[in-house]
Amino acid sequence: MSTKTVKNLSLKLVYITLYPEKYPRVKKISTSLEDQNIAFQALTPKIRLKLGNGKIERLISAFVTYTSFLLQILLTDADVYWVANSPDVFALPLILRKENYILDYRSPWPLQIELEFGKGKLSRTAEYLTHTTLKHAKVITLTTSTLLRDVKKLRKQIYIIPNYPQKNSFKPNISYDHFRKLHNVKKDQKIILFIGLLSKTEGTDILPSILKELLQKTKKIALWIVGDGVLRSVAEELERKFPENVTFFGWRPYQEIPNFVNAADVCIVPRHKTPFSYYYNEEGVLKISEYMFLGKPIVACGIAPSKEYLLVEPQDLVKGILEALKGNAPKPTPKTWEDNCKPKVLELIEFVKKPPHTR
Repeated sequence: MSTKTVKNLSLKLVYITLYPEKYPRVKKISTSLEDQNIAFQALTPKIRLKLGNGKIERLISAFVTYTSFLLQILLTDADVYWVANSPDVFALPLILRKENYILDYRSPWPLQIELEFGKGKLSRTAEYLTHTTLKHAKVITLTTSTLLRDVKKLRKQIYIIPNYPQKNSFKPNISYDHFRKLHNVKKDQKIILFIGLLSKTEGTDILPSILKELLQKTKKIALWIVGDGVLRSVAEELERKFPENVTFFGWRPYQEIPNFVNAADVCIVPRHKTPFSYYYNEEGVLKISEYMFLGKPIVACGIAPSKEYLLVEPQDLVKGILEALKGNAPKPTPKTWEDNCKPKVLELIEFVKKPPHTR
């Protein structure tokens, strides 16, 4: 994208995000470009400071980490820069150097800041930074079509590249029957599966009320909880109180997750309604598309509507689960990175290779 673009299609692409090792999207993009004669690098921050979980400690930690990473970006040379937003500060060195860049717009950062710190100078600064990075981006990529409303007025080239699973990375290696037998599931039991960070954001605090209401309707259910986080105690207490109906597995290696999904009868996504609810769907929330990949009925609340899952109000979640167990939930359509996303990545790269006057 810069003046250094090479005519033989060989170029260096640097993807910029704070935690590339925690973001599966980075590896998927890299894999998609392996046969394209492109040198791909995920820029990893040399300094990451974490003083504590309080707001002041987090602000100080962010300031030190962001400042050092900004300097690192400023000194990094590439033909193509692909910058993940949230936070939106990491495009600033590229704007200063007048480099063209792709902005991977993943979430509305100013809204996150406002919800956590309130409306004020900090949220207004975030709003200004987001506007600036979007304004100067040559191309914008989105993880979900729900983000279109934030950027379509900019009249820029936009590509929607969801976070769908790769075909060969999400396959069970233990059969449905055998995995259930390994975990002592009775033949007439139905497994309700929750996977994710054990936090209020992911709806872990809703699980006790879900279980209580479900057990009033039927005893032939087993709630499986896979994950870890600050609300780990909620899962542990449920397992202690209901050993016949709850199994808490804790954090499990990613390669084991397909076995849990494959063995489930219904997968749930129980989130609270927030200003972010509109932005979440199967395109951006990886676990939903993984449930879809294995054809599992999905019941959700607190996210955007979709034809791929049964969306209900939070108070109707148990009713939705029971309907799904009867076969009354949508049958999801499996979608993969290779079929739905890689072609968009290659189209994007071809676009940025073109001289400006031909775009």
